[in-house]
Amino acid sequence: MKKNRKKIMVAGAIIVFLLLGGIVFLRSKRPVNTVSQLPPQTEEVIPTIDSSVKVDLISKTPGREVSITIASIPAGTQTVEYSLSYATKQQGIQGVIGTVHLEPNQSTYKKDLVLGTCSSGTCVYHQVEGKITLNLKFSGSYGSKIFEKEYKF
Repeated sequence: MKKNRKKIMVAGAIIVFLLLGGIVFLRSKRPVNTVSQLPPQTEEVIPTIDSSVKVDLISKTPGREVSITIASIPAGTQTVEYSLSYATKQQGIQGVIGTVHLEPNQSTYKKDLVLGTCSSGTCVYHQVEGKITLNLKFSGSYGSKIFEKEYKF
């Protein structure tokens, strides 16, 4: 009987030891809250372009090609970055991006864009669903300014 008691006490001590070890291990796995130690992040806010700048997106060939027209581009503008994004029936969200380098004092710009991919003279057009979002970023001696608008065709 003393032997059984000794075995039970040893088994109990092992169980208590394992439980305490498990608790210590689990507490050490808790994530440390370091958010308060990080400096606050600031996001650059880019102002919108003046309303005197006229931007239009016209369907040139329905569902295949659009034309961007920009008039009254501010003096000092050096580049205009553009991005079009749209939903398609089979490929999800697709888009077109690019950068235009303007001549000094150029005040108008027009560009035709394919809504799809072209290679070796063959184009595969996307099946556009819904709206097309046009984003423009004007950069020049004045800094940067943005334009954003959705177009429905």
